[in-house]
Amino acid sequence: MQPISSSRAAPRAADYGQTYFARLYGTVPRQTPIDRLRDWLIHRLVTRHLAGGRLLEIGCGYGYLLGRFADAWTVCGTDISVHAAAIAQRRLPHAHIVAADIQEGIPFAGCFDALIAVNVMEHLPAPERAAQAIAAALRRGGLFVAHLPTISSALAGWIYARTYASDVTHVYRPSGAAFNALVERTGFRVRQSLYCPFWPAGLWRRLRPHPAYLALFERV
Repeated sequence: MQPISSSRAAPRAADYGQTYFARLYGTVPRQTPIDRLRDWLIHRLVTRHLAGGRLLEIGCGYGYLLGRFADAWTVCGTDISVHAAAIAQRRLPHAHIVAADIQEGIPFAGCFDALIAVNVMEHLPAPERAAQAIAAALRRGGLFVAHLPTISSALAGWIYARTYASDVTHVYRPSGAAFNALVERTGFRVRQSLYCPFWPAGLWRRLRPHPAYLALFERV
């Protein structure tokens, strides 16, 4: 299954202001139980392979996931939203967080041991350019974890059309396999791929019933 193209206009930084994040986190910002469970899963996935090091989260939002790594890692973050980056920096004063567009490169020198992008790639008109920037920022053997909605089956497409498609900033809509192929072209190999509800992994990898997709890549 090939990526589904979108005729929507490319999102701009101005599209991700306070109103956008109020839709995600509520007027009084807080994560949903599902988001907390997802973040727990991603933290567990990374720390099963690496005990610590230098970590970058692309599209860090308000810094909820990044904060899970703050004790054992040197953490950096970016978000295209100036609003979100400022809030994340206030919440995580020891982190290094800046407003930046991943498609224009990563604004930190040196290599990272791990890089995370949760619900980021679907917003990008040039996802392969972003993957190239991610590859350039990771050391060999470093880990890239991506979470995004995909259209990997008829049922997932039906669910996507009634949920994720309402976000007008979603312009990249691949299958899980197509996303893996894009990332592999930029210098990675797939270590693990998980389709929601994630376990047992082999069953859901065959059925792919839901758009949510989580993949772990290794820089080669």
